[in-house]
Amino acid sequence: MASSTTERSHWTPRLWRWHRWLAWLVALQVAAWVVGGLLFAWLPFQAWVKSADSVSKPSATLPARWSEALGRAQLPDAPVLSVANVATARGPAWQVRHPQGPDTWLSASGAPLVPPDEAAVAAFAQSLYRGAGRLAAVERLAEPPRRLGIVRETGARADLWVARFDDSLATRLYVDARSGQFVAARNEAWVLYDFFWRLHVMDYSDGEDFNNPLLRAAALAAVALVTTGAVLLVLSLRRRRRRSAAAAG
Repeated sequence: MASSTTERSHWTPRLWRWHRWLAWLVALQVAAWVVGGLLFAWLPFQAWVKSADSVSKPSATLPARWSEALGRAQLPDAPVLSVANVATARGPAWQVRHPQGPDTWLSASGAPLVPPDEAAVAAFAQSLYRGAGRLAAVERLAEPPRRLGIVRETGARADLWVARFDDSLATRLYVDARSGQFVAARNEAWVLYDFFWRLHVMDYSDGEDFNNPLLRAAALAAVALVTTGAVLLVLSLRRRRRRSAAAAG
């Protein structure tokens, strides 16, 4: 009996040290998980994060005699994967995808699509925007800057036009500089959401890897923290029970 008591007394300080170190290791990440969970639950996702209240998705209708226009088009000597009718800053256009190489962009008439200029992007953005703000600026970006250190508003896409609106969420519409295709609607709610999402899944590059080593390690550390805490609780209750029995005797 004495040996088992002595063995427990040797293990208890070790468990306390492990528990404290695990607590330091996982405290910040657990805080990020909790704060992120609260944010995800309370922030209006579709209305704010997805800009559904302020931006309408572009739509394009098939132009008259579209098949004839496509028949006259001068396409590269390459296999065609798909053809799509897309709304762009230059009006309805054809996006011709190939199994390899870049897409071919054609105007509705079948001619090569002219890249949009600032005026075309401004008009296109205003046609999509239905919020309470006004168009504040239009600029071309070689690469959108990172926000909050780890947030990339358009992922790996570069060479874009951005139209900025002066509403309460600072809505931004991104348009491809080559094709004039609408890329994404972003605002400050989206940046905050994406920032905590990356912290939540611990993927600081693309924010899409749910099985990365950092997340696995943090999850295991959190389980170890809970386990050592439970063991220490059991040991503490046993010690208290023994003291109570000794006092009663």
